[in-house]
Parts: sequence; C-alpha cells; structure tokens
Amino acid sequence: MRAVEARLADGSPLATEAAVAALRLSALVEYPRECLGYVDRAGAYVPLQNVAPDPEKHALVDRAVLRRLLVSGDLRALCHSHPGGPDCPSESDGRAQIELEVPFIIVSTNGQATTEPFAFGDQLLDDAPLVGRSYRHYVSDCYDLIRVWWRREHGVWLPQYPRNWEWWRDDTPGEKDLYRRYFADAGFHEIDRSEVRHGDCWLGAIRSPVPNHAGVYLDGGLALHHPSSGLPHDPGRLSKRESIARWAPWITHWLRRE
Repeated sequence: MRAVEARLADGSPLATEAAVAALRLSALVEYPRECLGYVDRAGAYVPLQNVAPDPEKHALVDRAVLRRLLVSGDLRALCHSHPGGPDCPSESDGRAQIELEVPFIIVSTNGQATTEPFAFGDQLLDDAPLVGRSYRHYVSDCYDLIRVWWRREHGVWLPQYPRNWEWWRDDTPGEKDLYRRYFADAGFHEIDRSEVRHGDCWLGAIRSPVPNHAGVYLDGGLALHHPSSGLPHDPGRLSKRESIARWAPWITHWLRRE
C-alpha cells in the first residue's frame, strides 16, 4: 500500500506526508547507494547511516543503533531505497521485516525520480476490498490475497514466505518451488479435483516449470486470485473474481486447509 495511506493496526497513520517526501529526497541524494532511515514515533523521517559493505546493493543499520531504536520504541517503520528497482520487496527485505516486527517503507529510484514509496508488514491495517487490489509482488500478490481471505474468513494468519521477484526462474536466487515446498507447512494438504469445495485453494504454473500462481475456489465455480502482468509492480493489474474454467488448463494442484 502507498506509504502515505498506510495505517497501523490501531488506525493511526504510519508516516506523515512530510516523512514520505523526505524519504524520496534521501533516495535521490544517496543514489546510487541505498538510502536508509526510519519513521519515529511522531511519524517523522530520520535518516540513518547505511553501514553495508556494498551500499549500492544493500542497506544495513548499525546493530547498536538498531538495538537502541527497538528498546526505546521509537522505530515506527524502517525505510530504505532500491536504486534501479525492483519496486517490490526482496527476499532479504521480507526476512528482515518479519524479524524486526515493524513495517517497512521502500522507494525505488533511478537517480532522477522516485516511485511512490510503499509500506508492507502484518502490523499494518488492511481493510481494502478483496477485489480491485493493485498488484505488487509480495505486498499484494496472489499469495497475499489468499492470506487476507483466510484471515477474514477464518481468523487464521497464514505464514508469510520471503521471496524474490520471479523466484520461480532458474536464474533467480532463492527457493524456486515455493508453493509446493511450503503448502504443507502452511497447513494445506493435496486433494483430488473431484473433492473441491468453497474455500479450497489451487496452484497453477503460468509460463513456469513449477507452480507460480494460486487462488481460492469460491462457490459458483469462481476463482478469487491476483494475476500478474509479468511486472513486479503493476497498478493496473487488479485482484478479481472470475470463472475457474479460465485457469483450468494451468492448474497443477488442489489444496485444502481444515
């Protein structure tokens, strides 16, 4: 979600508009290095020194500084830039966010302009409709939609799995077969197509040797899912309900969580 619109679970704004503007300026000033900073308890942006040995590829907070911020409770959100993109979290971003248990705000830049900073993390309030969400890998994608559906329908928080954009490709670092590796860990087991009922999930392989897409099966032969256009962020690619028959040729697995 857009950082300027993000709210914490208590409904309070995550960051001020001035803080988001300051982050964008910092990303431009620091380019081609990754800028680093945080949003304090007042919602203001505070820059930090990036101590990563390769600051053009990574952002790293000094451990003593990070410990102080966590202990003081002044770390409302951690922020950094992605020089050259992608405009979505990396696997390392996801792991760090889960470990720190605070929202992250990321902005991409080419040194001349920036994208709209976005925020992510389970600490944020998500009350947007299931249909009509714009696509951003890891933040608002097919698996995220399944997580939100399960949270709203059953009060179950499915695990989050940090992953790089195009994790299913041979030339992308990280786990290639995420869905098949972790569906049991998330409480799912495989079922036969003839057993399918409302709330079951499906996996599909779209131009991929492994399943890289998923959705929820709904009554009436409908699929709730969030298709990608092949871009890590595509505001025009929206989550939808449509006939499951449209995706039947690509479905590889049917799953159920009791």
